[in-house]
Amino acid sequence: MIKVLIADDHPIILNGISQVLASEVDFQVVGKATDSTELLHLLHTVDCDVIVTDYSMPGGEIGDGLPMLQTLRRRYPATRIVLVTMLDNPGLIRSILKAGIEVILSKTDPLSHLAPAIRAAFSGLSYLPPSVQALLGAADDNARSGPKLSQRELEVLRKCAAGIPLVEIARQANRSSKTISAQKSVAMKKLGLTSDYELYKYAIAHGLLSGAQ
Repeated sequence: MIKVLIADDHPIILNGISQVLASEVDFQVVGKATDSTELLHLLHTVDCDVIVTDYSMPGGEIGDGLPMLQTLRRRYPATRIVLVTMLDNPGLIRSILKAGIEVILSKTDPLSHLAPAIRAAFSGLSYLPPSVQALLGAADDNARSGPKLSQRELEVLRKCAAGIPLVEIARQANRSSKTISAQKSVAMKKLGLTSDYELYKYAIAHGLLSGAQ
């Protein structure tokens, strides 16, 4: 029996994944969380083999995104992670893979990918559906055609576009508000963005916000 924790800030997705797993004889859903605080609490109190989590879950003790994934990997190295996300930025996907998260699904993928992805994670294997493989295949073209942002710059822009205050982003990153503000300013200049509204449109267009189409 594979014990699974599910984390997503959208109740419909949270419950939908839970129902899919309930139909599989080798899965047991041992908890559901809507942010990193609830997820950490569950990890402290229940046995878990695999975490199925979204990338973008605003709020919570350790924030979200790559810092959350890195913290989970560091604190719970034996617990596998399946990332289910709307991200369509090859650079971010590459950074997630480098962080040791080797099972990544798109929220646009058929539900038939979910169970084998969890089984692969449980067995220590990688699992990338065709949608993610195609996205990574376009990474070189994307890098040649647009400005390059650092991973920290991408994270700062994503959180700013989600409406998270600079002081909170700084707290989560353990950096000063001045540093975060500078990273935002430099990244926006690289992209030719002049306002928070343009930043928001960019984030939606590039899948940096959960639920982006």
